[in-house]
Amino acid sequence: MQLYSRLEHNLPAVVCLALIIFWSVPVLASDPCAVQHPFMPPKAEFAGQCPNCGMVRSMWARTWMEFENSTGQYGVCSFHCLADMAVKAGEEPRAVRTALYMAPEKMIPANEGWFVVGSKAKGTMTMNSKIAFASKDDAEAFSRSCGGTVQMLPDTFSLAGRELAKEKAMIAKKRIKDGKTVEPVDNKDQCPVCNMYPARYPKNKCRLIDAEKATHHFCSTQCLFKFLEDPKSFAKKDVKPMMIWVTDYPSGAWISAKTAYYVVGSRIQGPMGHEALAFDKNSEALFMRNQEGGDVLMFPEVGIEKIVPKE
Repeated sequence: MQLYSRLEHNLPAVVCLALIIFWSVPVLASDPCAVQHPFMPPKAEFAGQCPNCGMVRSMWARTWMEFENSTGQYGVCSFHCLADMAVKAGEEPRAVRTALYMAPEKMIPANEGWFVVGSKAKGTMTMNSKIAFASKDDAEAFSRSCGGTVQMLPDTFSLAGRELAKEKAMIAKKRIKDGKTVEPVDNKDQCPVCNMYPARYPKNKCRLIDAEKATHHFCSTQCLFKFLEDPKSFAKKDVKPMMIWVTDYPSGAWISAKTAYYVVGSRIQGPMGHEALAFDKNSEALFMRNQEGGDVLMFPEVGIEKIVPKE
């Protein structure tokens, strides 16, 4: 009763406070520097997953980009992943399209867009955000409110390439800190296909993160692709892969399985014999193929029937 009395006594002040809160919401919502990015909760109408880093379009739609190269068509979450996949492929991306930051449902040819670099807007896979607008006027208006430099596609793409090395090192450390990169433990984590210990095979180990955020470790790509063919027979339950990592054969670093280049049918043997050797860069895969034989395949082309020849 005392609380009610105090509220009743101060009713005009309470009403004023409520009106202030109510009328402030549209102002905050219309602030171009404070638009929601990434989307939380995710927006299901934006379908897709970046093959390079695993981030989903339903969260990162404002910086989504699409392109094609000699191996196919792709959608990625950011300029960072666009530049990274260009380095991996050893070729410039073609037919690049970009989402508009303030209207992510719209995609335009990136060479017709204008980009604001280094504004107050949150970056995607980078501290130095790069966001797209349909016109120079729109980009300059955003820049006046939120800072940043206005430029076109060539300069923005070139900058993303120059920033790659530093950003990738920072991302790798953050994934370890956040528990997203989990190394297999010897004498503990076993390959669900063959029961060997993946920690003993640093050049061949793989891991899969499922929809329940559980990590599955594998000793080799042979076991990984056998698992992917029929997960239920090894995990005793349905497994929905969210991200798959393989080991870059030359460096031993974790790389995305979906953007790796695989040398299949070479003379080099792995933990289980025949192996799909994974490479981060197409040029290094081609060099290995020329030295040791086999074929260079992309993830959708690889299967257990390609790795293990029929006798």
